[in-house]
Amino acid sequence: MAELKRIAGALGEIFISEKAIAQICAKVISEQEGLRTPKQAREGTGLWSTLAKAVKGNGVEVTKEDAKLIIKLSLFAKYGVQINEAAQKAIKEIKARVKELAALEIDEVLVEITGIVK
Repeated sequence: MAELKRIAGALGEIFISEKAIAQICAKVISEQEGLRTPKQAREGTGLWSTLAKAVKGNGVEVTKEDAKLIIKLSLFAKYGVQINEAAQKAIKEIKARVKELAALEIDEVLVEITGIVK
């Protein structure tokens, strides 16, 4: 994965990669009520796990296109969760956490709900 940010300091340089941003996003999703990445769902048991095995990857894609930082999420939602509210909350939290931890502004977050489980 490519670097998204390079920070030069007195002791050397720090590189922040797409993979690091993807890990921050996955952690934020794991903290959200009723939303999971496919990787997180596979780690469980029951229906979440069964459905998630059909989806490859961790469900988080970080890209930089035309100097814009874009996060694409493929998630599972629990039946009964207000999907729009949960997704909006996740987007807001992802943007805040990436800004806080990596000093990066996210231009766009796209959420795809891949499946609904009980």
